Amino acid sequence: MKGVIKALFSIIMIFLTVSFLPAQVKFAGYFSFEYLKSQPEGVYPEGTFENLFGGLALSGTISGQLTFLTEVQLKSQEAFSLRQAYLAFQGSNLFNFRFGLFEIPFGSYNRAARPSENLTVLRPLAFHFFPYRWNDLGICWEGNYSVFYYSSYVVNGLAAEQDGYLKTTVKDINKNKGVGGRLGLRFGEGFELGSSFYSGKYDSASSKNLQFEGLDLIWVTPEWEVRGEYIKAIYDHPFLNQKKEFDGYYLIVSMIIKRFRPYFSYQNSSVPQSVIDDQNAPPFNVFIETMVRKNRKALGFKWDITNNFFAKFEYDWNKEKDVVKKDNAFSVQLGFVF
Repeated sequence: MKGVIKALFSIIMIFLTVSFLPAQVKFAGYFSFEYLKSQPEGVYPEGTFENLFGGLALSGTISGQLTFLTEVQLKSQEAFSLRQAYLAFQGSNLFNFRFGLFEIPFGSYNRAARPSENLTVLRPLAFHFFPYRWNDLGICWEGNYSVFYYSSYVVNGLAAEQDGYLKTTVKDINKNKGVGGRLGLRFGEGFELGSSFYSGKYDSASSKNLQFEGLDLIWVTPEWEVRGEYIKAIYDHPFLNQKKEFDGYYLIVSMIIKRFRPYFSYQNSSVPQSVIDDQNAPPFNVFIETMVRKNRKALGFKWDITNNFFAKFEYDWNKEKDVVKKDNAFSVQLGFVF
């Protein structure tokens, strides 16, 4: 009930805001749901329709170079949430600023993780280290010069809950601010190589540090697209008085056949246990001392049936190191955008 009240309140505030703005306002939205079925030892042995997911975004120009964007999201099994709400000042190619709640520019997937924006049905294994569509409150500076594209930000920073899971907080829990950035190099129209980092204290005493390091690659031609990311988490364990490191990566290769996009993905990552719910698993837990190594081969396609309606099919071969599990799975996702 509280989620419904929040949703109604946010929608009312959005429309009230729009009515007082002299700007041109644009609406955009998305919706999707999935069918998931796994082998007996997987998460979905019986088969299930799940993960109803939708969002609404509102953007516009307030005056001159000052713009705004607001995005709300609703997902099954989760409370209604405000994903983005920021003012943006577009000064020049060198200086563009965002103030408020925004998605963190770490790698490429985090800022393009809506179902319509990526090929795979299941979230790649490496993206369980930080919260899904990781966002935070703060200031972000972005720009580009020649082949260099850069982002830097100062935010409240990720915090560990009482049970150790990382989360984004509305109010900073310590005096330390999370800082980070991304530097990308673009060669020609279709190739970009990027490096990202994040650092911040995750405890109220500002004594335990958390770092993320990442590399990302995008290569697009008229017939092919290649994307990949590598992520490493480095953190001070709260009890062991030592640093721990875990990492993961994924690579996806797809063909571009008009509206049809067959793809193959290879993923290898540390995960908290052999079998996890890819779409709903919580982010990284700082209490963890060891993790399981898992790899996945995924074969599937994305079909843009119309400009607004898409369908995906994926089959996943899962393999865990030193463990034999029958947890392969197939998934179907349907969605639309407007």
